[in-house]
Amino acid sequence: MFTRRQIIQNAGLLMGLAASGAFASNAFANTESAGLVVPFPAGGGGDVLARSVAGALAEELGTKIWVDNRPGAGGTIGARHLSRARADGSMLGYVTNGILCVNPLLYPNVPFNPREELRPVGMISEIGLVGVLNPNAIKGVTDLKSLVAWAKAHPKEVNFASSGIGTTSHLAGLLFARRAGLELTHVPYRGGAAAMLDVLSGRIPFMIDVAPNALQHVRSGKLTALGSASRKRLEIAPDIPTFAEAGVAGVELSAWDGIVLPKGASDELVNRVSAALARALKRPEVVASLSKKGAEPRPGTSADFIRFIESETPKWAELVEAVQAEASK
Repeated sequence: MFTRRQIIQNAGLLMGLAASGAFASNAFANTESAGLVVPFPAGGGGDVLARSVAGALAEELGTKIWVDNRPGAGGTIGARHLSRARADGSMLGYVTNGILCVNPLLYPNVPFNPREELRPVGMISEIGLVGVLNPNAIKGVTDLKSLVAWAKAHPKEVNFASSGIGTTSHLAGLLFARRAGLELTHVPYRGGAAAMLDVLSGRIPFMIDVAPNALQHVRSGKLTALGSASRKRLEIAPDIPTFAEAGVAGVELSAWDGIVLPKGASDELVNRVSAALARALKRPEVVASLSKKGAEPRPGTSADFIRFIESETPKWAELVEAVQAEASK
C-alpha cells in the first residue's frame, strides 16, 4: 500500500523539479530508445490505448518508444517482466486497474505484487465499458430487456464471455449479473479479442468490454449495444443508454490505465516521465485519439495516480470477493 509520506514526497519532488526546469522535453535525449511493455495481446483494447499515447510520450521525452507485447495471466507476466528491467528509463510499462488493483487480491500467493514492485508514474485515462449482444445468438433475445427476461427464465443457461478470470470484463459481467438478479455462466478466454470473436460468431450471446473493443462492432451493425456501465452516457457514444437507463441500475464501473516504472526508478526519473506523460495527454491529437476509443484522458502527477489507485482498490476488492465466492461454489 502507498503511504501518505510517499504521496507527499512525490508531490514535493514534482514541484521542485518543475521549478528547476528539469522537465525539459529532451529528458531522455541520451537514450536512443525505450521499450514500453504492454502486458496484453497486440490488437486488443489495452494495446490500442497504449499505442495511442506512446508516440506523443516519446516526443515529449525526446526519444523513441517501441512496444513490447507480453500477454498472459491477466497482465502479470508483462508486469513482472518490467519489474525485473533496469530502472534507468530504458523500459516503461503500461498497466491497468486489473494489474494494480485486482491481481494482487485475486492471486495473493503469487510471488509478485505489482503494487510493491512497480512505481506509478501517471494515469492515462478512464475507459468506458459497453455491454454488447449478438442478436442472433438466442432466438427472441434482441435487447437488454429480452436478455434479462430469458436469463431469468433459464438460470445458468446464458453464457457471457470475458478476456479471462478476474479481468475487467469478467468483473463487469459479474456485477451486471448481481444487479440484474441473474444466474449467468462465465466463459473466460485468453484475451479480449478471442472472447469477442465468439460473441461475433454467436457462440456466446454477450459480454461487457472496453469501449475500444465493443463500439467498432456496434457501429458495424454486427452487435447490439445493451448499455454503458457508467453514471452518464459516454461522450463518444451518446446514443447508447447507460445500464440504469436501460433498466438495470447499479452497473457502474470503468476501466483505467497508466504508466509505471520498475521499483528502483529514481524520484527524478519518475517525475520526468510523469510530466512528459501529462504534456502528451494534453495534445489535441492524443485527446482526439483516446476520445474516439471511448477513453477520457486523465493527466496528472505520480502522486495523483497513487491517490487514485488507493481510492479504487476497495471497489475492486468487493468484486474480487464475489469472484472468489463464485469459485468456491
